[in-house]
Amino acid sequence: MYVCICNAFTCKDVKKVRDQGVSKSGQVYKKLGCSMQCGKCLETIDSLLKEQKDSDPINNQNVKDYNFFPVNA
Repeated sequence: MYVCICNAFTCKDVKKVRDQGVSKSGQVYKKLGCSMQCGKCLETIDSLLKEQKDSDPINNQNVKDYNFFPVNA
């Protein structure tokens, strides 16, 4: 699905740069070699970027912190 009609990039494009460490919408445009035009895609870009952060257990505040101890074999 197209996210940005002005620059013709898709959800797949945003997810690809997100997986490369991009975390802000402005960085998405830069990484994809374009710039924001009308701005109607910002909300969708932010949602796609947040989607990764929420599913990443390191960044997810709802994940319980367990103390693991090494087991001697």
